[in-house]
Amino acid sequence: MIDIYPAIDIYNGEAVSLENGKIEKIESFGDPVKFAQKFSSISGKLHIVDLNGAFTGNPANTNLIKSIRKNVKSFIQAGGGYRTMESIETGYSLGIDSIIIGTASLDKKILEEVSEKHKNITISIDAYNGYIKYNGWADGTEISYRDFYSMVKGRANRFIFTAINSDGTGHISRIEKFWDEGYFMYAGGVNSIDDLKKLENMGFNGAIIGKALYNGNIKIEELKCLQNE
Repeated sequence: MIDIYPAIDIYNGEAVSLENGKIEKIESFGDPVKFAQKFSSISGKLHIVDLNGAFTGNPANTNLIKSIRKNVKSFIQAGGGYRTMESIETGYSLGIDSIIIGTASLDKKILEEVSEKHKNITISIDAYNGYIKYNGWADGTEISYRDFYSMVKGRANRFIFTAINSDGTGHISRIEKFWDEGYFMYAGGVNSIDDLKKLENMGFNGAIIGKALYNGNIKIEELKCLQNE
């Protein structure tokens, strides 16, 4: 069965959900630490994004992430504003198992340095209408996600494909497998058990689930059962 990564997106100290990454389409749910404790029983994995960091370029919810680390034993991958070697090292010092880099992966020097020092980084391939976006999805490029993967695939073994068009909408995107190696996770609109089966058939190794867990469209017990199959 596909691996499950419950998502905890943090903005101004709260667990939230955005639609298409737009702050004006925000829904708040409450204490991120409590959700981390609740979700950690699903698969032993958590996906955390510091949205303040993603928007500003500097991680801002470090104390909350540190608190989550102290309160759960899950594997934690975390991103949001990790764009310098200093901030990446700080993230690893908190006990994060895999730092997610998106914008920083467009910087060849940083990508080379971090990939040589940390073999467990995760590269986020954030695509909107087929092209890479960065700086908290505020800025676009003319680089297709397929070309981007070809550029970075030798630097990491873990990747997240984020379908920005689908993020927070409750509808996944249909993606033809474009990778030839690496552990690939999907993010963007996962809203049902059926979606998870579709993503597995597409070739994804993992699925990141956010809003559907908070609103109850996907039940925690359902996911636990799937992980035990």
